[in-house]
Amino acid sequence: MYFYHSAMTAPSDTDTQRKLSELSFLREIAQLASSTRDWDEMLRIVIDRTTDAMHAEVSSLYLVERRDGLLRLVASNGLNPRAIGKATLRLGEGITGWVANARVPLTVRDVHAEPRWKVVPSVDVDRFTSMLSVPLVIRDEVIGVMNVQTVELREFERGEIDFLQTIANQVAGIIEKSRLQRDAERKLREVSALFEVSNVLTSTLELDEVLGLVVDRLVRVYPGASGGILLRDETGEAVLRASSGALPRSALAAARTALAETRPVVSPDGLALPLIAGDRLVGAVALHVPGHTEFAETEAAFVGALANQAALAIDKASLYALERRTSERLRELDRARSDFVAVVTHDLRTPLSVVRGYLDLFAEQTRKSKNGHQLRLAEASAQVERLDQLVDRILASVKDDRPDINVRRTRFDLRAGLVSAVREMGPMARKHTLRGPRAGAPLWARGDKRRTAEVVAGLVHNATKYAPTGTAIAVTVAKEKERAIVRVADEGSGVPPEDRRRIFEPFVRLGTDEISGAGIGLFSCRRVAEAQGGALWYEDRSNGEAGSVFAFSVPLARGEER
Repeated sequence: MYFYHSAMTAPSDTDTQRKLSELSFLREIAQLASSTRDWDEMLRIVIDRTTDAMHAEVSSLYLVERRDGLLRLVASNGLNPRAIGKATLRLGEGITGWVANARVPLTVRDVHAEPRWKVVPSVDVDRFTSMLSVPLVIRDEVIGVMNVQTVELREFERGEIDFLQTIANQVAGIIEKSRLQRDAERKLREVSALFEVSNVLTSTLELDEVLGLVVDRLVRVYPGASGGILLRDETGEAVLRASSGALPRSALAAARTALAETRPVVSPDGLALPLIAGDRLVGAVALHVPGHTEFAETEAAFVGALANQAALAIDKASLYALERRTSERLRELDRARSDFVAVVTHDLRTPLSVVRGYLDLFAEQTRKSKNGHQLRLAEASAQVERLDQLVDRILASVKDDRPDINVRRTRFDLRAGLVSAVREMGPMARKHTLRGPRAGAPLWARGDKRRTAEVVAGLVHNATKYAPTGTAIAVTVAKEKERAIVRVADEGSGVPPEDRRRIFEPFVRLGTDEISGAGIGLFSCRRVAEAQGGALWYEDRSNGEAGSVFAFSVPLARGEER
């Protein structure tokens, strides 16, 4: 409200019109702050309106980049448009830098005569002479500088300075609001990306799918961004395995540096981080954001958190891929083993057929001979028949991906079976004194009679290889609660304590190379003993005698248990 007095001068219509115009302009800026326009359009409108409102030829806006101590040109309607986003001044440099440091407005009637004036090549134009600069301040922090320039020499009045400062304050509020909004949106995208990448850990184990998902979620946080993940190949070379967008060479080079030196590599528009799972370096991630001027600490922390999640997912997927390749190789080896065994057993069948033919021919020629020859021929034929059946079992087993020991559990007389088995093994142990259990009352066991005889034969054969010629090999049987214990004792050198667990593993052989065998005899015997519900183990001989005792158990049949 104005009060008029004869001694006072009423404001002119021109001043009133100017004030109304200024208020209208400030109201328009306030409306822009609540609009949904994008960032670049909003700044362009503000700069254009400011130029008109200040009756100037050009306006420009510089914003502070604290990390590098720079002021960057972000908007202008009269300077070189190609310099927007590229031209910079250091804090304190030129009139713009001086205002940013001093935090006060500055008017210059002729910039060409001002010592603080700094010509920025490809930006400034010589025809502009007068200049007014004001700082943009938010919460006592300078975030930028706004300039207006004129062609004609001009003295900026106090009211004009205050008006431009008011505009700058409004623009500072718009910038702060936009930054807060963009930060909130970015943080929402960051949280969503971290959540989705964490789900990758449980959703898939396919490495390429994991890499693609991680890169896709990363670039979504920054519209227009590109990204990629590099992994080391078998030669140690860093290879781009997944990407999104056109990743420039500089970003790839930064990722290779981060991988080679195990450290973050940061640039104004890019970020590269090593991917580390535990203490294992698995690769590197690269992010490129065109037009980005600075990565804040929170942004770097987000990419770091995403990199940690990605490293875990990649490490897990890599281990799964390695396990899958190993399993495939094992399957190939198993197929090769099956093919080899099939060929060997097939080739074994031919000489067996020849031996059987000769035995049959010899039996016909000696039919009228003494009974002793007939008995030996019958035993020999029985052994050939057993070998033939063994070939059939081997062939049957290699047809199965997981061959098991087939046992037929029936009630049989274990004592009688041992007596018969020892008698059949006489020729094999002819260089030793082989003693078996005496015939007597039946000892009923539950298991596979033929397989049990094979275990005894295997243990006796093992004893003949390690016990000196002429020494005794004894096969005994005893009943203990719910099982029968069969022991095969020899008078050899025994097994050292440190080797007693290993001897039951496949392909383990003790002694010199002069002792024949492939190291699977004891392993095979133990599998048979366990398949029919028993066990196989090693014992020392009693009373400190030299030699070894291999014992295995067979479950007793009902009625024999006590």
